Amino acid sequence: MGASLKQFQKMYFIFYFTIATFWAFAVPYLNSLEISNTKIGVIISLMIFAGVIGQFITGYLCDIKNTIKKIFIVYMILLCCSVALFFQSQNITYIIILISIIGFFQSSVMALGDSWVLESSSEIKENFGSIRALGSAGWGIAAVFVGKVIDKTGWHSLYIIYIICTVVLFFTLLNMQDAKGKSNGVNPLEPITSREIKELFFNKQYIQLLVIFFLLFSALQAVGMFSQIIINNYGGTKFQVGLYLFVAAFSEIPILFLAKLLRVRYKLSQLLIFSSFALTFRMILVAFSSNISLIIALGSFQIVTFSIIVFISKYLIDEISPAKLKTMSQMIAMAVYMGLSGIFSTTLSGWLADVIGIKNMLIFQGVLCFFAFLLSLRYHMYYYPKAKITHLQS
Repeated sequence: MGASLKQFQKMYFIFYFTIATFWAFAVPYLNSLEISNTKIGVIISLMIFAGVIGQFITGYLCDIKNTIKKIFIVYMILLCCSVALFFQSQNITYIIILISIIGFFQSSVMALGDSWVLESSSEIKENFGSIRALGSAGWGIAAVFVGKVIDKTGWHSLYIIYIICTVVLFFTLLNMQDAKGKSNGVNPLEPITSREIKELFFNKQYIQLLVIFFLLFSALQAVGMFSQIIINNYGGTKFQVGLYLFVAAFSEIPILFLAKLLRVRYKLSQLLIFSSFALTFRMILVAFSSNISLIIALGSFQIVTFSIIVFISKYLIDEISPAKLKTMSQMIAMAVYMGLSGIFSTTLSGWLADVIGIKNMLIFQGVLCFFAFLLSLRYHMYYYPKAKITHLQS
């Protein structure tokens, strides 16, 4: 079992290092091609939208084929090819086509990785936080390392790094056990019925969680994006923007390592209440911040907001998901609260910032967070004390 945990930790480090090689530098690359900000916004929105479609399709595909590993490997190969072509293309039409393909596969493999952990042995599942922490570390190190390589050698080196990382990841995956099969208590020959899928979509507890996390992740994306803009507006340097990102990223790691302990000491619903209130407080503080140093310091609020929200979202969805639809339940949830919320947040927040100003936009997002906080209180009072967790029949 211990070896399996180490395998997942190693896999997550390499995987997020690989993903960051593209995701952290996609926008700077588009900027280097002198593409307008409006067009870049449209291109990124297309990538997110394609990712939403990918997660819906992939979740269903994994459950009916009863495998995560095989689909993960195939998707990574196709993703690697798409990224390699992307960083060699300067034609806007090709870029739009490739970014859509990348969005489809990238969002899918990121969600599949989490589902793989949650559908593995109890030891692996209980250590999701520590596994995810290695992913954050891989992302942070990649952002620094790849950035320096690009400065010295140019953009052409980026897709080479991506290919090398994908090959290393492939050999890491070969000896890892698939999460699907008879060991999870599901007969792979038993088909998934439309009734079972319908029950998932009409499960009130599932829908309430989607609404809560949609609001929370929308706020997280808004505060992450506009904190950087505020730093620029205050005359901050690129180094200060990078420092903010560094503080935010590495603040996530301690809580993720302590995720297992937090689950033992507190109910997931209690952590949801705490993190939603903390995010509300963070939105207001950022809205009224008056200097760059304070904005950078507020990046450390990731420790009580994103890092808690990201792991409790997985466990809360998992505990109410039917055995036959575990992957699909997680993939649909991520498509809604990370994909659709991303589109919602970038479009609405951008428009509101232009119309009523960044400060008032952040206050508005804070109000939405407070609404999520109230829904979290309702969720805790209605489901947990009465032990009404709704496990759908599979």
